[in-house]
Amino acid sequence: MEHGLLECLKKITKRRVQEVVTMPHLTSGNGHQIGLTLQATKKSSNATRMPQPVHTLRLSTPLCEPVSLDASDQSTIPQSTAWYGITDRGRVREHNEDNFAILELADKVLFVLADGMGGHDAGEVASRIATETVCNVVKENHVTSTDYPRLVERAVQAANIEVLREGVRRRSDLGTTLSVALVVNDIVYAANVGDSRIYWIENGSISQITKDHSLVAKLVEAGKLTKEEARNHPQSNLLIRTVGNDETIKADTFRVSLKKGGTLLLCTDGLWGDVTDDEIHRVCTLEENARAAGDRLVEMAKEHSGKDNITVVVVKAL
Repeated sequence: MEHGLLECLKKITKRRVQEVVTMPHLTSGNGHQIGLTLQATKKSSNATRMPQPVHTLRLSTPLCEPVSLDASDQSTIPQSTAWYGITDRGRVREHNEDNFAILELADKVLFVLADGMGGHDAGEVASRIATETVCNVVKENHVTSTDYPRLVERAVQAANIEVLREGVRRRSDLGTTLSVALVVNDIVYAANVGDSRIYWIENGSISQITKDHSLVAKLVEAGKLTKEEARNHPQSNLLIRTVGNDETIKADTFRVSLKKGGTLLLCTDGLWGDVTDDEIHRVCTLEENARAAGDRLVEMAKEHSGKDNITVVVVKAL
């Protein structure tokens, strides 16, 4: 059935839609299990409800509008939470090296996002390995481990080892950013390496939860650059910490409370590099629907330049 739907989409849109790697319990954002297999993923509390459809899809489409697939199974969505994830190649890059995954685990939901690097195809491989490894580690340990900050950190460390091993096997320098958010009840346990960001957005404010592990971020912290100067700096993409480059890495970990009406946003630099924090805040505040917010953010990044791959995961606390 999925294959037929995919072929239909290809004919209608004349674009290549990349299927999702099959993983145990890897689901779309509205709880529908994905059973299609190709090369890369771009893809509760006791009571559950879903006030609006939300969607997850991995795209690799040239210079095109984002596409999403609807699904009707809404039985495993945590109460009062809605999410949507989408990735787009942008207007300049030949390949999409971003990956994201959304994994439902009974009373928990895991959101993972990675922006790979390493040349032709290698970046996509690194980000795929990282997202899959984090999902596998959390899935295997979330029942027995109640130390959720430690669990998230373990998952990041495991992803680092797997990406490093693949780089050694390929004799290539693989690397990726990695942002992870494990939602347990109303608490977010987050971790990051690199410059993919996690934001918490409310009516009156936008806060960057994570810290960028980049040269320009260090210069901003030291007072040598403003945030706007850092955005346009010629070395803004130079990272000082990534997954897959060293045998051990330090992952920053964070804890955030979800509050009704707020938005948790995971995104790669393809979004925040082109769209300002004020613009992100405005979209996430005005758009009550997670899908509408995600689609609009991607379109804004492409309108501004679309110079990089763009990936966003929007989580609404309802």
